[in-house]
Amino acid sequence: MDCLCVRRIALISVVIWGGVLLRAGGTCARAQAQQGTAAADSARPAAASTSRAARWRAKRRAKVKTISPPQPSVWERAASAVSQIGGAVVPHRLILRLPQLDISGFHPVFGGLGGNAGATGGILYEPPFWQGPRRLAEVEGLGSIHGYYGLGARVGGRLGSYVGFAYVRYRHRPRDAFYGLGPNSEADTKAGFRLDQAVAGGLLGRRFGPDVLLGAHVSYQQNRYGPGHGEQPDIPELFGGGVPGVRSNFDYVLAGAFFEVDSRDASYDRTFGHRFAPTEPRLRGVSLDASQGFYFATEVTHNQAVASPGQSFTRWTFDVREFLPIREDLLHGVSIRQFASLTRTGGSHVPFYRLQSIGGDRSLRGYASNRFRDRNVVLANAEVRCQVWHWLDMAVFGDAGHVFQDVRTLGQAPRVGYGVGFRVKNDGKTLGRADIAHGAEGWRLHLDLGSLF
Repeated sequence: MDCLCVRRIALISVVIWGGVLLRAGGTCARAQAQQGTAAADSARPAAASTSRAARWRAKRRAKVKTISPPQPSVWERAASAVSQIGGAVVPHRLILRLPQLDISGFHPVFGGLGGNAGATGGILYEPPFWQGPRRLAEVEGLGSIHGYYGLGARVGGRLGSYVGFAYVRYRHRPRDAFYGLGPNSEADTKAGFRLDQAVAGGLLGRRFGPDVLLGAHVSYQQNRYGPGHGEQPDIPELFGGGVPGVRSNFDYVLAGAFFEVDSRDASYDRTFGHRFAPTEPRLRGVSLDASQGFYFATEVTHNQAVASPGQSFTRWTFDVREFLPIREDLLHGVSIRQFASLTRTGGSHVPFYRLQSIGGDRSLRGYASNRFRDRNVVLANAEVRCQVWHWLDMAVFGDAGHVFQDVRTLGQAPRVGYGVGFRVKNDGKTLGRADIAHGAEGWRLHLDLGSLF
């Protein structure tokens, strides 16, 4: 290679390496300049280097870390819990349906023993596999603060126009009250007694059209009498041994037939099943909170004493209810009930605990529970019902009732009571009521679940 080529290659190399060195020098200078700027910025006060938008962003980020949703008040939590609870109301009983227990079939029950039982509660079990709009199965256990308790079971349903039910029930009542027989018994002559009663049987009925039901029933009833628990004297101490059924136990086979006509504006299925068992309270013990329509029921039942034919008797019951609307925008209307129970003994002596009685929160409200007791009973109730709030109704009422042994004492003046009551409503059903009533023996306050009729 000659000298000229060598010089050219050396010149080209010098030019290339010179450009690389100049570019590297420029990059270093810029990096040093940026570092110097950053150092100067860091040396400035923080307030001067942060813009207003940056400060707001920082505040929002800090708030997000500490923010929490608003907490509902105690009343809001209670209202939310109540709104999720369903239930059914039958006389003396409020059956709650809690979402947490609904799948398992268990439901808390309040009430159910009536009379002098006081505060009562228990558990109702409904097998989920047998529940439907036309069938029912349930088992319940109840207890009260006064030592009352009871067990019961019902199973049955409806197929086409036929209705059938089987039922069993046991009640332990340790301190029921007895004031004597007849309409002239004295309020201060009060004795106590214990009654253990069990009943098991079945019912079969057929519907004719939407309003008519005809059927028959048969059952076995066991009664066990004893002295009452508490401070009240026993019946023999106050009344001697002349009261039928004292210190005696009687078992009965009951067989009867019934007929109903029901045109009330309340769903027949609302209390489906509860209206069929047991037998005697079935016809007059179910309230549907009707506002118009008509209800008529009659039943005849022969009670055949198993070991003592001389204690047998036959009983007829009649129950008529009318619901007359007045003004739908203000008054619910007038509701009237007439009830009669007549017992034919044929010379037999009916045990006193199998006699009909009136008095208390479901019949003659101006008097104590089971205040008057005899073979025959007539009763009338009338209420003027109106709505005072969307969940509260008021009723002005009057009651009249009479007990008698035979028609010779029927002309005696009846016992009369009157007063005012308030009903707590939900979805057209009466959850509970408070009645303030006055009778010849003073004022009384009655608290009960469900409506009267």
